[in-house]
Order: sequence, then C-alpha cells, then structure tokens
Amino acid sequence: MQDICDAVKRFLSGDKSAATLLIDAGFLNRGEPLTKGYVLYKALKYGLHVYSFIRNLNWDEFEEFIRYVFSEFGFNVAANVRLKCNGGAEFDIIAWNKEVAFVIEAKKWKGGGGKWAEVARKHLEKTAKCLDKLLAFSPSVVPVVISSTETSFISGGVPLVPVWKIGNFLSSFHDLKDHITILK
Repeated sequence: MQDICDAVKRFLSGDKSAATLLIDAGFLNRGEPLTKGYVLYKALKYGLHVYSFIRNLNWDEFEEFIRYVFSEFGFNVAANVRLKCNGGAEFDIIAWNKEVAFVIEAKKWKGGGGKWAEVARKHLEKTAKCLDKLLAFSPSVVPVVISSTETSFISGGVPLVPVWKIGNFLSSFHDLKDHITILK
C-alpha cells in the first residue's frame, strides 16, 4: 500500500513516470485517464486518505475529482453549466439522478475563514434564481458547497462538505433532509 501511496504522491506532484508504476501495480488500467483528478479519485476509492494530496490539484483538477466521485455514486454529472436565468449564472458542477440535483459550488481554498457563510448564501441565491431551469435536471434541487478544507457544517441550509467526505454526505443525505435547503 505504501508503494501505491508514494506513486500517487509522485504523480500528483507532476511526475508522469509514476503512472507506469500505478499501471504495473494494477492501481490504474491502461486506457484510464492519466489526469490528477482521476488518479486522486482512484486513490480515494483505493482507501487512501486524500486530504494531503488535494493541495497538488489546481481548481479544474479539483472539480474533475468531484465529478468522478459523484459519478461513482451513480449521478449524471455536468461541469461549468451556464444557464440563462435572471441575468444568467454559471454552476461549477451539477450532479443529478431521478430524485435530486446537487448544484455544486467547488472551492479549492487553503482556508476560507469567515467567508463560508457568505459563499453559502450567495450560492443559495444563485441556485434559487435559476430554479426553473435547474428543475429540468431533477424534481428537487440542493445547493452544496464542496471545499478543499476541513470545513464541514450547514450554513443557512446549505451544506459545506469537505471533498473527501462527499461519500459520507451522500450516504447520510436522507438523514439531513430536515436540516438543509431542498428547492422544488
């Protein structure tokens, strides 16, 4: 396991030759994407604690990682969705199934401090103003902020979820329904 962890760390640090080690070890299959977002997704799936690796991703690789995780849970995923609604809006990621569409604001930040409540509020406002268009994805819409920090709480009905806890969030979503904003 340590060899895989070291090879993942090398790959995410920019050493593309580590991909050969990951393929030879059976961690990656030939033909799978050799991107940082995908390799980090595979590391999470493999059971590695990915928190320390997040800093090696840029914002679009971070969003790619989030898309792979939601796909793993059976969601359809769209990135950088632009909607014409009351002046227009862009959403980083929309992940949906027949029951719910998660409208995701991805924040790859080092901290966030006191800004999280404002981020959550603005994301909720943007989601609400485009609700008519977003309901085309699913009959209920949930704004979510996913961060690269350890921040984890609900602000104004909007869950703030650390990226490595997406699975926990999705697994407990039904238990959280009374505490989060679900738009219909």
